[in-house]
Amino acid sequence: MHTWDFHEWQAALGALSPRAAALVGLTAAERVSGCLHDERFRRRGRSEAALVKEVLQACWNSYAGDDSSLLRLRELTDQLDDLSREYLTLSLTDLFHSYETLPEDSADDEGLDDGTADLEEFLEEAEPEGAVMMHLDALTAVSEAASVCAGGPWDGALRCLQIAAIAASQHSPRLAGPGVEIQRQREDLALVKAAASTGLSRVAGDLRGRARADALGWKQVTEQLDLLHD
Repeated sequence: MHTWDFHEWQAALGALSPRAAALVGLTAAERVSGCLHDERFRRRGRSEAALVKEVLQACWNSYAGDDSSLLRLRELTDQLDDLSREYLTLSLTDLFHSYETLPEDSADDEGLDDGTADLEEFLEEAEPEGAVMMHLDALTAVSEAASVCAGGPWDGALRCLQIAAIAASQHSPRLAGPGVEIQRQREDLALVKAAASTGLSRVAGDLRGRARADALGWKQVTEQLDLLHD
């Protein structure tokens, strides 16, 4: 019940219509996006949290049949990808500058000028952890969901579910919120499979409402995780 198997989910989503598979992925993205309401992410600027909210709203509009939102959704997806890269760079740069150079190292090191080369090397080798990684997982999941809703391949929904499950398993799965992610995915799948194709819109409203409620759990978990910087 609490393990996520790629091939199992590949078969499960592949047996659905592309629209039904997109709904399962979008629901997971809505749920995991709750961690982006963590104040430490939002302090990067209101525009970032607002962008994620707008992307998800455009996804739901598109899913509901609003074709006029498709072009806007594709534009927003490009902005979201840019945001992910910028957020990663800024987060690791903050960590780099938070290090205190030891007095005995500061004067004797040769080849160090303004530290630019060292920063570039650090950015190439460092890996995000804690809440920073959870934020990046959430941004990627939202981006994958947006791609599917914008007409991309259905397997974007599969990657969306996988990312959410990985985030859940790596980040304190015992805590409320991510601890129930895999269970929620199975429940979402069952609801979508049980709905006739004409009933997906009604099921979508129910899934979205529950995902928004579960998003609070992701926020609480993120708040308890250590950041690379503070």
